[in-house]
Amino acid sequence: MSLRETRGVLICFLAFLALTHLTIAEGSTLTEDTVVIAIDSDDAKKNVFNGFPPTGIYEKLVTRNREGGYDGWLAESWESDDDASEWIFHLADARWHDGHPFTSEDVKFTHDYIKENKLWLSSVLSKVDYVDCPDEHTVVFYLKTPYPAFLDSLSHCPGVLIGPKHIWEDINDPEYYIDEEFIGTGPFKFVNSISDQYVKLEANENYHGGEPHVKVVIFRVITNKDSQILALKSGEVDVVSDISPAVARSLGRSGDIEIFTAPETRGYELGFNLNNYPTETKDFRRALAHAIDREKICDIVFDGYATPTYTTFLMPSVAYDFVNPGIPGNRYEYDLDEAEEILDSAGFVDVDGDGWREGPDGEDVTLTMPLGGKGGDVSGKIAEVLKENWKDLGIRLELEQTEFNQWFEEIHQSNLFIVGMPYLMHDDADDLAHFECNSFFGKTNWYDYDSSGYNELTEELRSIADREERKEIGYRMQEILAEDVPTVPVCSSDVIFAYRSDRFEGWDDAAPLYWGVDVKMLLNTRSV
Repeated sequence: MSLRETRGVLICFLAFLALTHLTIAEGSTLTEDTVVIAIDSDDAKKNVFNGFPPTGIYEKLVTRNREGGYDGWLAESWESDDDASEWIFHLADARWHDGHPFTSEDVKFTHDYIKENKLWLSSVLSKVDYVDCPDEHTVVFYLKTPYPAFLDSLSHCPGVLIGPKHIWEDINDPEYYIDEEFIGTGPFKFVNSISDQYVKLEANENYHGGEPHVKVVIFRVITNKDSQILALKSGEVDVVSDISPAVARSLGRSGDIEIFTAPETRGYELGFNLNNYPTETKDFRRALAHAIDREKICDIVFDGYATPTYTTFLMPSVAYDFVNPGIPGNRYEYDLDEAEEILDSAGFVDVDGDGWREGPDGEDVTLTMPLGGKGGDVSGKIAEVLKENWKDLGIRLELEQTEFNQWFEEIHQSNLFIVGMPYLMHDDADDLAHFECNSFFGKTNWYDYDSSGYNELTEELRSIADREERKEIGYRMQEILAEDVPTVPVCSSDVIFAYRSDRFEGWDDAAPLYWGVDVKMLLNTRSV
């Protein structure tokens, strides 16, 4: 054996030992009370105020549930005055992971600290005037104007996690500070992590909500979905989320692996940019809205794990009577003949007979759509179906791969985009504020949509507490959206999970709010 070959064998052997040591150090497959969850990245965990820390460490005052209501976390109960401008929260008797008592001062500090440092969450709390602490277990939020959807702001998309005052009051650079301890109040405590490898948590024995069933949680970073599936099959991980229907069918035949779905969890839409030609033209947008074969997309892209959506942004399965019944479900149904008539009338015709339409400027109509980031694969498949549909119309669609961190910039430079957002952004009239000018954390909304009438209705909606009045305002907002067409809902998709049934059970006792394993799922998980 040559020196090079010997060196290669030695390197492979050492790599094997390192992997074995990592597995033993994490306890990923050796103990019955350690659950291992496959994740694709841990690069967003910077700190509680400027990132997304590992699941289960920190808590919000309240969290949304699948039934359309709210569950208490650090708040055991709450109430508001009649016009929803004053919100009182009665706090749980909790402790931080380092033993310090949790009090109302931590809640007030969180609010003040986020605003004073102008962090990205400031817009979530923008309607709060100030916070008061009558006693250690009571906190009062005084709002500048009535805001009946305040619990939505606190609970999700993204919501506000509460941080410990006794640690953060001495930290002056929260935007760049890298937390190494993650002291929270949640059911799991941070143990350690290795960047791009794993994050390890242990059960909080003193958790105010009761000790979790599992003792150790390991989030194992496996960036490739196929590799996650292989790790599931080999027993290196216990659960994989957001898998494809084809993989689900394959795994369903495995004796020790079971599948469950969280129905209609992600809502997909086709968004238009209203600043760029030709999607700045309303009739052009109306024509394309008739050229979306939703049934085909649900069948081909999602293999039946999706439901067509014909409404204006809100999803009927979760928004219920907030969906305007006066807007026909077939208003923008798939109809290429109707699309052609609208395009012809708007001056988009095939003048030279080459199969491609020219616009009023005499140039071929070519649309651009950026693809990229998480969910880009699904968006790309949807885009391919649209590309074929629109080819029959004589409209050329060019797809451009984009880095995830550039995608938000690119959608303002392009004509169209596809995005899948959690159902929590489609379930209440207040979600229609997504189309208000400067609605995206104080920045221009994704669509560059700016309607003075719509903006006024958004402000009116936020100031009214009565549900029936809010519903009627929401109906008017949906009528404007149906007329202006800044977006076209496509479908709502299920999220599919696969888990080792020989290791843990209870995964499907609490459906997640998003498309990954969340803390409610973890609290219901127990060893078999």
